[in-house]
Amino acid sequence: MGLMCAQPALAVQQEGIAPVGSEGLAVARQAAIADALENAALFNGASVKSGSQKTGQTWAESAQVRGAPVGDYQLIREWQSNGFVHVIIDVAPPAVAAATNTVATPETKRPALCSGSDFKRKVLITNFWVQRPAQASDLDRFPEGLQLEMLRQFYASGSYFPQRSGAEAVLDVQPQYVDPILQPDRVRDLARRYAVQFVVGGIVRDISTSGERYTTTHGNDVRPGERKLELNLPLISFTQFGLKATPSSRRFEYELFVFDGVSGALINRHRLAGTATGSVAQDPATSMGTMGFQETDFGKLVQTKLQEGTNLAIQDLSCIPFSARVTRVEKGRVYFDAGVTSKVAVGDTLQVYRISPSALLVPAASYDPAMSLGLPEDIVGSLNVVQVQPLFSVGQVSGANVLPGDYVRFVGQEKKR
Repeated sequence: MGLMCAQPALAVQQEGIAPVGSEGLAVARQAAIADALENAALFNGASVKSGSQKTGQTWAESAQVRGAPVGDYQLIREWQSNGFVHVIIDVAPPAVAAATNTVATPETKRPALCSGSDFKRKVLITNFWVQRPAQASDLDRFPEGLQLEMLRQFYASGSYFPQRSGAEAVLDVQPQYVDPILQPDRVRDLARRYAVQFVVGGIVRDISTSGERYTTTHGNDVRPGERKLELNLPLISFTQFGLKATPSSRRFEYELFVFDGVSGALINRHRLAGTATGSVAQDPATSMGTMGFQETDFGKLVQTKLQEGTNLAIQDLSCIPFSARVTRVEKGRVYFDAGVTSKVAVGDTLQVYRISPSALLVPAASYDPAMSLGLPEDIVGSLNVVQVQPLFSVGQVSGANVLPGDYVRFVGQEKKR
């Protein structure tokens, strides 16, 4: 019988190499150190997800190293040869965390159908349209509550960094049409202004009530959708006690739309529905978005259906590569709008893409402009991440003219060494 045990990370000296480009020696030195740190991580069993792509004469690469952290390092030696800078660093093993007793818990996150990287993608949750506002007369700030709850569920998934747009909606709903008017330009504008990769919106089709159940009431405790039953007796009239009829069931039906923020194209749409019985009229103490609302019968239904919609959207997006937008280029340093919160790390390599200002939308087979397929892109080069902040990162590109408005993207498959 073999005995399996965890093997600690080892201290090791590693060499890194990088070309000396127009950005200067300091930039090349940092790239060489990042290469050496990546080699140290691979030596200790890290996994690599990488890929390359060629358009014309331009090559682009993407790489992500995860799974084996390295400790502090010391630069031992540096030299230049044939246009390259070489470094040797001494990497200390990472500190080993103290062993703790853990209790196994069931996995609550829904696994993605495929995952191209460990990066967190940004998604914007826009305002939900209510198709029949009169049905929501007793529901305080219902669209805002739906938006907030879906935001929480995307956060809980652990794979997305969601934001909300407040009262801005991605869909244009016209009374004379059953289906919303899709506007790819609006999708791209929202994605650009909120610095996200995907945009999600929805329409509440039905929140009607039906049936009756009876409960006691006092005074004017009658909410929209309820009616008080009067008993013309002196004592009862004086005490103001009585009965009221309140709805016994309520339907919740909504349609979810998932868009790609770069192209503005519709990725998928889903329709979800259900009916709750029991406590379905909102009480002032159980406003939408509160724990009290989630404890009501209608609140439980809404929570369940929103979670189902979130899971479907996550499946739709799981196979789309991570991308972020270049916001500034300054002295050879490229800034893009994804950082530590998106799990970007120093040493990651991303491909750089550009949408030409003169590019035309690729039409759908129907030639409906609302159903366009997206915009063609060109590969610009590869970017190596040298600095990360919570919401942005800084990278360096050799031999490529990167411009604000370009996109960085990870495209790769997992390999292990």
